[in-house]
Order: sequence, then C-alpha cells, then structure tokens
Amino acid sequence: MSAGNLSEHCCVTKIYSFSAGHRLSIERLTAEENSKVFGKCSNPRGHGHDYYLEVRVEGKISPDTGMIVHLNDLDSSVNNIISELDHKRLDIEVEYFSENQSTGENIVRFFWVKLSGNVEGCRLVYLKLWETGNNYFEYFEEKDIKYAN
Repeated sequence: MSAGNLSEHCCVTKIYSFSAGHRLSIERLTAEENSKVFGKCSNPRGHGHDYYLEVRVEGKISPDTGMIVHLNDLDSSVNNIISELDHKRLDIEVEYFSENQSTGENIVRFFWVKLSGNVEGCRLVYLKLWETGNNYFEYFEEKDIKYAN
C-alpha cells in the first residue's frame, strides 16, 4: 500500500501529570481584598492540585522511522520542565511565579515558553493544563486554533 496523496504530517498528543501547591495573592492588597479577587485560592497556607498536561506536537512523518518524534525525546523535554514544578510551592519555590501569579493561565504559558522549539523534529501546537476535573487552560498560537478541542 502506498501513501500516495496522503499528508506527510501528523500530530502526536501525550498526557503528563504533576502535583504542585500555590497561593494567589497581590502583596499590596489586604487579606480581605485578596479573598475578593482570588477566593479560596488566596488562603495564606496555600493549596494544591494534581495537574494533567496535554501536549500536542506536529511534524513530518519520517520515511525511515514512521514517526514525527521519538516519544522518549518528547517525554524527556516535558519531564525536564515538570521537574521544575513537581511537588513545589510554585509562588515560593519557582522564580517565574514569584514575578507572575501562579494561575492556570500562567502555568500553561510557562510550559509553552519552555517547551516551544525544544522538541527536535516537531513543532509544539497545543497545550491543555487540567487544574481540576472541572477546569482547564489551553494555550496555542492563534494560527493553530484548529488544534484546540
């Protein structure tokens, strides 16, 4: 069977997990004001989540390997970033989040910046970060909106 007119490109999606704690607060605000802005996420003792990160890359299928990326390479790239966050209090132990709120939006953006361009042979097109069973955060370039679910 010949590939004929079939596309030479494909997407691969993998899901990873990590756990981290954080607190959302603005230093200049009182505890009451922070509570109004961030709700229970402003608890001074912090709170934690078991995050799930969906990573989607796209690339040209190699005629030799039949793959766009070796999954071990993708795992290595993603797990190196996860190790910076896993079982950490983000707003205290991770420099990026001492300057940026540790919201889901900023966490998924953190992964995008670190991962984009760092997986050989393919292009990062989409990230989805599950913070709870009820909410997730998506990140992708506007030109890649077709990849969002």
